[in-house]
Amino acid sequence: MEIRAFKVSKIVEYTRDLLENDMLLCSLWLEGEISNFTHHSSGHMFFSLKDDKAALRCVIFKSDADELPFAPKNGDFVRMYGRMTLYSKNGDMRFVGEFMTLSGQGIIKQDLEQLKEKLREEGIFENRRSLPRYPQKIAIVTSPTGAAIADMLKVIKAKNAAVKIVLVSALVQGENAPASIVKAIEVANLQTNADVLIVGRGGGSAEDLWAFNDESVARAVFASKIPVVSAVGHETDFSLCDFAADLRCATPTEAAQTVTPSLDDMLQILDMLTMEIKSMLSKRLQNDQSRLSMRQSALMDAVSARLQIAKHDLLTKSQILEKISPMAVLRRGFALVEDTGGVVVRSGADLKQGQHVVLQFNDTKKEAEIL
Repeated sequence: MEIRAFKVSKIVEYTRDLLENDMLLCSLWLEGEISNFTHHSSGHMFFSLKDDKAALRCVIFKSDADELPFAPKNGDFVRMYGRMTLYSKNGDMRFVGEFMTLSGQGIIKQDLEQLKEKLREEGIFENRRSLPRYPQKIAIVTSPTGAAIADMLKVIKAKNAAVKIVLVSALVQGENAPASIVKAIEVANLQTNADVLIVGRGGGSAEDLWAFNDESVARAVFASKIPVVSAVGHETDFSLCDFAADLRCATPTEAAQTVTPSLDDMLQILDMLTMEIKSMLSKRLQNDQSRLSMRQSALMDAVSARLQIAKHDLLTKSQILEKISPMAVLRRGFALVEDTGGVVVRSGADLKQGQHVVLQFNDTKKEAEIL
């Protein structure tokens, strides 16, 4: 039996005809997210349109691209009108777009980007206060029934049971969630006297987390007097609350781990500080003793010097007194004449014949009579 083989070009042409003439594929709307977008210098636009399960290569030629009502970019959610076709040169199946608009989700994302830019220009995203190193009280704004609060309580208690925790309950999803979160942040500031504030919730869909993209929430976070840590969703989720906070953590668990001081570390630091203080006091005491010893020595030297000077001065004066002392004169062979009443006779004219006198010598006294 002879095998019939077709040329590649025939099969490609046949397939292309099937695609272009199919009642569904020749005229339809597609919806998805733009990725791998390229606006070629020729004016044509090349990109992929994807959802969570598949991706399709697309092109919009210059004539139609110039008429689009917006400038497409990666991440945009769009609806595009066009047709399916097959390129003969490489056998690629593509969707040729003729018109494109933002889808509902894309419009929401565009509005979010515009709001983000508005808040950025106002300085709402400039909160970058330092968090307290050793907070004694942590306030948490979240749902009291969610898994997030249970995880945070477990982490905080395990790391430092001495830290106080204040839960300020709030709705974290749904239509009333933004107002509830704003109110909880205000209550935390007015009533908790906390050192740091965690605002957040566990993971979920984009819709579940959307309350944290509300403008009022971002402004409340910015206005908080307490430093705010935002912990919304999973690691890949970002919200306006994250940008307005002083610190963004990927998850609530990470936030609890980040803000809670380790009790073991604090005790080690306390021990180190105690040792440093003891060392400083010991050195201070040694220095004081050394200075006291030096001053004592200097004082003794000064006293000794003063005593030597006084001693020398006393000796000098003693020698002078010795020289002018009457006793010194007597020792040189002279005698002192006194009458019997003990009055010194200063002149021989004062003496009379037969008068008794006392002669004072160096070592003795003798009575005499004047002849």
